[in-house]
Amino acid sequence: MILAGVALLVAVVVGWFSGGSLDRLGALPLRSRRLVWAAFAVQATAIIIGGPVYPVGLVVSAGLVAWFLSRNRGVRGTGLVALGLLSNALVVGLNGAMPVSVDAAGRAGTTTQHILTGDDPRHELADRHTRLRPLGDVIPLRAPRWPEVVSPGDVLLAAGLAQLVLIGMRTGRGPARHARPRAAAPASV
Repeated sequence: MILAGVALLVAVVVGWFSGGSLDRLGALPLRSRRLVWAAFAVQATAIIIGGPVYPVGLVVSAGLVAWFLSRNRGVRGTGLVALGLLSNALVVGLNGAMPVSVDAAGRAGTTTQHILTGDDPRHELADRHTRLRPLGDVIPLRAPRWPEVVSPGDVLLAAGLAQLVLIGMRTGRGPARHARPRAAAPASV
């Protein structure tokens, strides 16, 4: 998802220029980080296997991430990430895949050919039978080279990740990037 990548890049740049540091980000007190890796593994496996396994894998993956987020609910940014993932998991769970608006795809300047040919089991074209259609991929992003259609959940997820990174870079426990070394105290005689 290009949107999340751009949001993260902007957050890192803003964090860096405002005196933050990646060391601080790495020092965020996140618990149960292995749950995120397990969620990625489950989702990747579900994508590879495809078919009816995909929505089940997404639900399991979302459950693992929800568990991780609940263990870290005091860390700012995780609430928006949780809302975005819940929104996406809900619409995919009810439809079997993420519904994509043909109109939004046209306005973004992207194609739905990969969905029509069945090459993308993670997405389906939205129609009158789509459940919770407004939570599907309905927001066109006409980005140069990488146009895409995103969901409101994707926007929440990107905003939450950006908030997590920016605040983590500014308030984590690591050293500040722009910190100046303290002058040595004069030696007493």
